[in-house]
Amino acid sequence: MENEENADTANITNNADDVGTLEDLESLLQVIFHDRSLLQRAVTHHSCCPETAVHDSYDTLEFLGDAIIGAHVVEHIYRSFPDASEGEMTTLKSEVVSRRILAGIGQNMGLFPFIRVDIDNLRTFNERSRDSLCADVLEAIVGAIQIDQGSEIARDFVARTILPMVEYISQQTLDTNPKGRLQKLVLQRSGSLPRYRVLEQSGRNNDRVFTVGVFEHDFLLGMGRASSIKEAGRIAAREALELMRGTDTPA
Repeated sequence: MENEENADTANITNNADDVGTLEDLESLLQVIFHDRSLLQRAVTHHSCCPETAVHDSYDTLEFLGDAIIGAHVVEHIYRSFPDASEGEMTTLKSEVVSRRILAGIGQNMGLFPFIRVDIDNLRTFNERSRDSLCADVLEAIVGAIQIDQGSEIARDFVARTILPMVEYISQQTLDTNPKGRLQKLVLQRSGSLPRYRVLEQSGRNNDRVFTVGVFEHDFLLGMGRASSIKEAGRIAAREALELMRGTDTPA
């Protein structure tokens, strides 16, 4: 196990010195750089160049990439959720650009083997540190793409790799509190609260099934069926939200 870890560490330290490896990274990113030195810099931790870190490490590219990602995520949220409040948009944006989410994206992309870190420094890293490296490098790569390729290619890259998380995370929020989100939307739309009614009850004792409908005034927004009225109401709210999202989506 120790030999495998040392071999892995050696690869991480040396890979980005090999032009072929940079070509592999370009294939992974689906971006061909005009200036590959920018790409190498984007995957180089400052431990490899402590005396020249400002110019040779990813630190300042990470700073740039962080701002670019944040801007694209905010715009995407604004366009995708026009009825969301500023607070809801802020919460969603903060989660999407969090270290945890960006680290997961970087790990899933396979960025870690391309990262250059001084071997002595790497020995002090744990899994959390490695995740942080992937988040840093993902941001730095976005910054490098912006400088090398321009804003449109950088936007396309962010759209491919990061923006899908907006829908995923918003869906998690919808699943966590569908009744609260539906109430907010209905209040904004009509000034009334959604009302839940038990439409049907079947079965006996522990085998009961309830059908609950949620209404805006007298208009049925959605229905849910479950073994409890509370859960059936949650399912009805979730269906209503999904139908409302579908209605709001342009054909």
